[in-house]
Amino acid sequence: MSGLSACAKNRELLSQVVQKLDEITDLSRKQAEARNNGEPDRATELDQRLDLIFAQKERSVGAWQEHVREHGC
Repeated sequence: MSGLSACAKNRELLSQVVQKLDEITDLSRKQAEARNNGEPDRATELDQRLDLIFAQKERSVGAWQEHVREHGC
């Protein structure tokens, strides 16, 4: 952020990125537990949810990066 304070929009967008990363972490842990517990259907369901959340995270990162480029904060 080149020494400038992040504006409210920057903080909001970055918070969304962090939220998605937290969701990925949580779902990944649950998926590992399902695999370890011999629950392949649950693991597959969680894998599908992970795909969706990962795509959302990528869009969030893109929105944040675009804001930083355009706004300079």
